[in-house]
Amino acid sequence: MVFLWKPTLRCKCEKALAYWKAYDQRQAAEKAARKEEEEQRARRERIDRLIGMSGIKKRFQQRTFPNFVTDTQGRKRSYQTAKEYADNFAQHKAQGDGLYIEGTNGTGKTHLAAAIALQLINEGIPVICKTSNDLLLDIKKAYDNAGTTENQVLDAYRDVDLLVVDDLGKEQCSEWSMSILYTILNDRYEAMKPTIITTNYNVDGLVKALTPRGSDSAKAVAIISRLKETSAVLTMAWEDCRSK
Repeated sequence: MVFLWKPTLRCKCEKALAYWKAYDQRQAAEKAARKEEEEQRARRERIDRLIGMSGIKKRFQQRTFPNFVTDTQGRKRSYQTAKEYADNFAQHKAQGDGLYIEGTNGTGKTHLAAAIALQLINEGIPVICKTSNDLLLDIKKAYDNAGTTENQVLDAYRDVDLLVVDDLGKEQCSEWSMSILYTILNDRYEAMKPTIITTNYNVDGLVKALTPRGSDSAKAVAIISRLKETSAVLTMAWEDCRSK
């Protein structure tokens, strides 16, 4: 014999109504809290995945806007430019706008680039943030990895919402590296995908740094031309803060 469960009938007297009202409110609050907890956990897991996919190394995962020192007018202006870019990324993305952050060692270029990347990742936006050298090494590793092709790695760099290339110009320059960088940056340019560059060189110096010895500078010039067209230039020229 099967007995059908019937919900408890609720008394409609004044005390009972008050009790059930409070009970329902507690149940609703607990349900909302559980839902919020699940959403927060899912969000945290997504952010952790995005950080893992981003390539941001552990040291730079602590480089955020709140801990960037703004003790001079130059540092304050640089902070404001980078923060505006992060806060209005949807607009910059739609227009394909990037940033060209130039300056000497230790001025905070990587800090601000990482801060932009981390803010966007915390908003659920995919970002890749790597040195140009690591970017090229990843592609070289694909040659030795039977499960990954060069095109798969290139597609990740070409398609991500924001690509940050740190220390452009420090990589060992060759015809191959120049060809790879041109492919990635040109494809992003044509697709109106924003790119942030940090470098120790101004735009003229970067042409020389990217051109292999004894080779034509045409591809380097083409890369710089595209960066100049789509990027605001942020110059960070002051004393190395790491030497203090």
